[in-house]
Amino acid sequence: MKYKITFYDFWHLSSGVSAGPTMDSLVVKDSDGLPYVPGKTIKGLTREMAEIVDSEKAKSLFGQEGSMMGSAYFSNATLDDATSAYIAENPTLKKHLFDKISSTKIGKDGIAEDKSLREIEVVVPMSLSGTIECEDEALLSKALGMIKQIGLNRNRGLGRCKVEVSK
Repeated sequence: MKYKITFYDFWHLSSGVSAGPTMDSLVVKDSDGLPYVPGKTIKGLTREMAEIVDSEKAKSLFGQEGSMMGSAYFSNATLDDATSAYIAENPTLKKHLFDKISSTKIGKDGIAEDKSLREIEVVVPMSLSGTIECEDEALLSKALGMIKQIGLNRNRGLGRCKVEVSK
């Protein structure tokens, strides 16, 4: 089963790495420096939605900690091969996939608090695709369709997306 994520806004899935004094958090990138969504991230979000729809079927697909292994396997969601190849041939384009967002904490007095400026790297809106190996495509298809945001600050406007099963 193939799935496609279409991001409508900037998005950020943290790599856990900072860029020293210039940026507090960088996005996860593959070995070619291209953004992707880890399969485990999609699996976790899909599991959360599948449990809402049918918790018993979700247990067989995703497993149960300490007692049962799940049967679903999620690949990373990546750019399509043609786009990745084009960027590889034109490496100066890579920098246009990313931007940065700055934020600061505002105190009760309405003034920015000292040492609260934060900058994170974000990825521009784009579409990524991946695959899922599973036994219950109907449940996963429904659960994937329920995902509306992915990543950091998703409750503050980042990572708005649509996830759908590709035909």
